[in-house]
Amino acid sequence: MKNLRKINQILLFIIFAFALLYFGSTFLIPFVFGIFFATLMSPFANMTEKVWNNRIFSSTIGTLVVLIVVGGVMYIFVYQMSLFVSDISSIRNEILGLVHNLQDRIMAATNLSLEEQKNIWQNRSENLLNSLESGLTSFLGNILNTAAGFFLVLIYVFLLLYYRNKFSDTILMYIKKSDVEEAKEVLQRISKVVYQYLWGRAKVMSILAVMYYITFLIFDIPYALLLTIFGALVTIIPYLGPFISGLIPIIFSFIYLENVQMAILFTIIIVIEQIIESYVLEPLIIGKEVRINPLFVIIAIVIGGAIWGLAGMILFVPVFAMVKIISNHTAGLKPIGYLFGNTKKAKR
Repeated sequence: MKNLRKINQILLFIIFAFALLYFGSTFLIPFVFGIFFATLMSPFANMTEKVWNNRIFSSTIGTLVVLIVVGGVMYIFVYQMSLFVSDISSIRNEILGLVHNLQDRIMAATNLSLEEQKNIWQNRSENLLNSLESGLTSFLGNILNTAAGFFLVLIYVFLLLYYRNKFSDTILMYIKKSDVEEAKEVLQRISKVVYQYLWGRAKVMSILAVMYYITFLIFDIPYALLLTIFGALVTIIPYLGPFISGLIPIIFSFIYLENVQMAILFTIIIVIEQIIESYVLEPLIIGKEVRINPLFVIIAIVIGGAIWGLAGMILFVPVFAMVKIISNHTAGLKPIGYLFGNTKKAKR
């Protein structure tokens, strides 16, 4: 009977959590982004406060850094995306030229006439291009809406930086005096590892962006800056992100590079860069402690996408990583940390 009651309590808690996340998304999405940016800027704000001895000034400077860096990237991306959408007609002609070239190759290989191929592909290709154009326009509109919400994120960043000590102090109020020092150490370790995850992810994305941009310039791929920003940012979504990040430039290479051998060489280089990003940079920079079980990565992406859409696919993976980190450093939650992670069996 006790076990049944406990199971019911867990199920009710899960249902309540899902309802809270879903109906509170308008507030929670910018707030969680604010937490992430504030966590990244906390060491910088602490350093600035030591020099100037002014909490308002240090919080303002930290918020301005977020505005300049993130806002600058968003502005460049939106501007490049608007250019891309305005040039969609020329891209349509390039794609149709590629299709016609493929039709000639298919006819030479299979004796399937152009008329038969036209009946098969024309409607599909036209529908695909029309869907692409409308989808990009809608995507650009969503980005503009996101940019408008970014100002709310900045307000949260400033307030979280200004009151950054109150959160830890509030937690310590619930701790016995004999355990306060140990609790402080655990909170510091959690903060350090969370910062390591977020800052490490930012560094990996930056290095990948540099590799991408140099490659795009060497092969003279159009919209190199747009593809670089998009390709680096989308890798924050594990598994699905790197696949999209590499696939789109590869498609562009087959559209714009006249030599098929050059397109194949470009594809090989992109694949090598992604291997470096996934199997060299991530373990080296981010570290093993913050890596979570692939099963729960997929679960985080699916649940995040279902509840918060694209923002959930981005945010839920680091949120799960934070849950794992907190669990690994909390005695009663270590089984959850073991379940979420790739670590050895937790000690009893």
